[in-house]
Amino acid sequence: MRLLPIFRGIFYTLSLLSFSTLAIPVEKYIELLPDGTQVGLITQTVGASSPNLTYNDNQLSLPASTQKVVTALAALLQLGGDYQFTTTMETEGKIKNNQLEGDLIFRFSGDPTLTRQQLRAMVAVLKQAGVTKITGNLLIDTSAFSSHDKAPGWVWNDMTQCFSAPPSAAIVDKNCFSVLLQSGQKEGDIATIRKASFYPVTVLSEVETYEKGSTRTRFCELDVTVRDLNTYVITGCIPKREEAMPLMFSIQDGAHWAGILLKEELQRADIELDGYVKRRSQPKASVTVLAQTQSKPLHTLLTTMLKESDNMIADAVFRTIGREYYGVAGTWRSGADATRAILKQKAGIDLANTIMVDGSGLSRHNLI
Repeated sequence: MRLLPIFRGIFYTLSLLSFSTLAIPVEKYIELLPDGTQVGLITQTVGASSPNLTYNDNQLSLPASTQKVVTALAALLQLGGDYQFTTTMETEGKIKNNQLEGDLIFRFSGDPTLTRQQLRAMVAVLKQAGVTKITGNLLIDTSAFSSHDKAPGWVWNDMTQCFSAPPSAAIVDKNCFSVLLQSGQKEGDIATIRKASFYPVTVLSEVETYEKGSTRTRFCELDVTVRDLNTYVITGCIPKREEAMPLMFSIQDGAHWAGILLKEELQRADIELDGYVKRRSQPKASVTVLAQTQSKPLHTLLTTMLKESDNMIADAVFRTIGREYYGVAGTWRSGADATRAILKQKAGIDLANTIMVDGSGLSRHNLI
């Protein structure tokens, strides 16, 4: 924790000195840092053609969330500030005698801000059209993105945390949910889970309760594993406590999450589904659009992304850049290649030998 004020003091001093005409003995300040510290430094006045201070400026370093600045610029250059993510409810069938004769299709585009309330409003359009039964299947179209939803180099033990929820094409309520973990009354009891009924996930507890102050509680840790169909198993131990412990987890299978949510919304609207919930990953032309919903304009999303360091927005936008630039389903590779090409062509910025694999900076493979 003491490193932070040290860094702040040094960088503040260097930033002041960098605007003077005197030679800067950078090494004098670097010596104040702990042994083994790696430092790369550039200061440059806005509008200037060259830096006024450099130190190890060619050293590759992890950008972390400053990666989002690169993503934001590429997004504005390629997509434009007015770009909006669009989610549509479609069908190839016909509405006849209060029945939708055919499949109901929800085409997701990777909207990182889509909510269940928006899906509910789209289902309400179907209800208002008099539909009480769907004779086909409910199709969850995720063809906007392809390949894996987790970027290379993401830290494995962050995967279940909401800040690193995989940005699939189907994102609803940030693909995140919460539970309460309540310890047992005595040592050895298994802690219990309290979960809101509107979360269509299964959460199981194998967490053992320990007495406060015991040696074992010193090393108590919780872990969670995710099984198929968004089933979560929490293991480990917890000291006995009066209040429940709040926990939040990320959804690993966005298509399944969205499908179950939509099935529940159809039931809520008293619309019977004859078929099954299925996912569709192969792109197909749009058919009859029954309803649609859109995100706020991109410039608004990017403001939130940069101010709050929102990883979901950054990575959904990153994959969308690849999709729009190359005309293919968005992947991590297409996003990275497109970002490099866009910055070079439209901003004169050559990323050279940097390594970029995601838009948020979560990956440990990124080097700038």
